[in-house]
Amino acid sequence: MSKRPLNRRELRAQVEAAEARGIPMGDAPGGRPRSRSEVRPLRDKPAAAPRTRVVWAVCDLGGRVVATFDYAEKAQAEARAADLKARGKGAHFVRSIKEPIGASGTSSDE
Repeated sequence: MSKRPLNRRELRAQVEAAEARGIPMGDAPGGRPRSRSEVRPLRDKPAAAPRTRVVWAVCDLGGRVVATFDYAEKAQAEARAADLKARGKGAHFVRSIKEPIGASGTSSDE
């Protein structure tokens, strides 16, 4: 069975009676209510993630990046992967990766 809801007028009368007797009723020591900063410290704002861009990366089967191409140059990236495979350099594939803006663009041969 649930408790009966508390009547705020009765609660207020109890608080006034306690204060009249000199009993502090606040949550904090000294009878004063706590301020918001005492209750919960403010959290630091998370650092903004660096801006990134999507590029096409030609990778070997180990996942190592052999070359990168701008997003608009997907055909060139696929041609590079096919060329490496045709030259007997092993199997290569093309995937999209995110890199921070300001990193180097297209990389050179192995």
